[in-house]
Amino acid sequence: MHPTSPGFETNDSMPRTLLLIPALTFAVLCVLWCTILLRLEVEKAAALRDTRLAARMLADSLRTHTLKTIHDVDEIALLVKYGYEKAHDAGRPFDLQSYQAHGLISSDTALQVTLVGPDGHVTMSTTPVTGVVDLSDREHFRVHRASPDVGLFISRPVIGRVSKHWSVQATRRLNNPDGSFAGVVVVSEDPAYLTDGFYNRTALGDHGMIAVVSRHGFMLSRRAENARSTAGQALPAGYDALLGEPETTLDDALDHVERIVAGSALDQYGLLAVAGLSVEDALDEYYRMRRVYVSMATVISLMLVGFAAWIMALIRKLLAGREELQRLSRLDRLTGLLNRGRISDLLTQAVAAADAAGRVAAIFVDLDDLKQLNDARGHQAGDTVLAALADRLRRVAGERGQIGRVGGDEFLVLVETVAANAGEVAALIVRESAEALHEPVMLLNGEPYRMKASFGMAVLEAFETADDLVRRADTAMYDAKERSRIKADGIWRARSRQPGGSEAPDRDAFNLRA
Repeated sequence: MHPTSPGFETNDSMPRTLLLIPALTFAVLCVLWCTILLRLEVEKAAALRDTRLAARMLADSLRTHTLKTIHDVDEIALLVKYGYEKAHDAGRPFDLQSYQAHGLISSDTALQVTLVGPDGHVTMSTTPVTGVVDLSDREHFRVHRASPDVGLFISRPVIGRVSKHWSVQATRRLNNPDGSFAGVVVVSEDPAYLTDGFYNRTALGDHGMIAVVSRHGFMLSRRAENARSTAGQALPAGYDALLGEPETTLDDALDHVERIVAGSALDQYGLLAVAGLSVEDALDEYYRMRRVYVSMATVISLMLVGFAAWIMALIRKLLAGREELQRLSRLDRLTGLLNRGRISDLLTQAVAAADAAGRVAAIFVDLDDLKQLNDARGHQAGDTVLAALADRLRRVAGERGQIGRVGGDEFLVLVETVAANAGEVAALIVRESAEALHEPVMLLNGEPYRMKASFGMAVLEAFETADDLVRRADTAMYDAKERSRIKADGIWRARSRQPGGSEAPDRDAFNLRA
């Protein structure tokens, strides 16, 4: 059974359409953020790749710098070696100071030059020597005494017994004319020169690091950030990986800075030039760009969400307006009942259903004396009575029927039932409505005013149309009006006119005057 006062009929496709807006917004946001995140990953990978390339280039440059330094030191060692051996062969004394005086030994390259005799004692030095200085226990002395084929030997950084400073000893063997061991020429180099002379903050960044390490497990020189160069330490944890890998990412055990580190080997000397660039410095530009991208994406996301919310609110408002228009197009504004067009559509649908005969009934209601009331008391009083009649019909019909206003003072009640008992339900509605009309509506001239109405009912017969059904109900209603002139209250069986002027009872229609 249909409700008595339905609103408009909702369109289920519109809520689904509304759901497409957040779904589409979510899809756009997913594409936006996936694109941003993918772009950031590409930028990060590019930044790290460029950093690895820069570290390799810096390591190669440090290797070149170290080779030049070793070459300069070796030139001094060879110059002194050949000068000493030539003077010794000629039986002349060797004057080391003259080499220094003529600028053959530069303080920029060599910290000091020392000659050590075959017994390990220092015989002369560019730095003043007091007393006996024994270097026979030094590695760089023992290596040359043991083997004539070592060539240039670079020692572990030690504190010089003559200079009293950290130094790296670059040494060559001195030979007698017969090839026997005559001592060692020692060129002492400040290990800081290997790194201080190369360190460039512009190239290495705020947290960069360079070092020259030995494959024998010690560090010749290391400088990181703004700290002073250090030398002589054993290789910290992680540095040994550089001896087998040309490139790695290292969390430096000395200063706990994560760096991309590359090494370039000096195989002939057993050394490795190392350059490390801070991951934080490498990604600094990436982090700034990421903040810009994320901020931009966040603003765009908020704008999209706000725009989607505004669109949804606008669509909801339009839908609400459309719903209101649909409701107004179906309802009578004064009474809130269905209007003539809507009740006619529903009646047509009901009559067109299969097996509708006996299951559909129409009740025609006409309010009496409305014109007289309007003339006497004004249209406002008439509207009050019409609204009161609509409320009482609505209350009586409930879920059993649908009510429409089809004219100024005319109403139509549509009754549909599952079983073929529409006539019984309609008759019950008519009787209850007639009783409801006895309730006063208002006071007129101090007296209670009660409505008067005529009811005509008809039940759908086979092969009958909606117009036929309404026409029979309307005829029954007018029959009730006519008979009311003879008797004020009562119930009659309506008479259908037969050919020849005879009257026969109509089983499916009756009228009532209340």
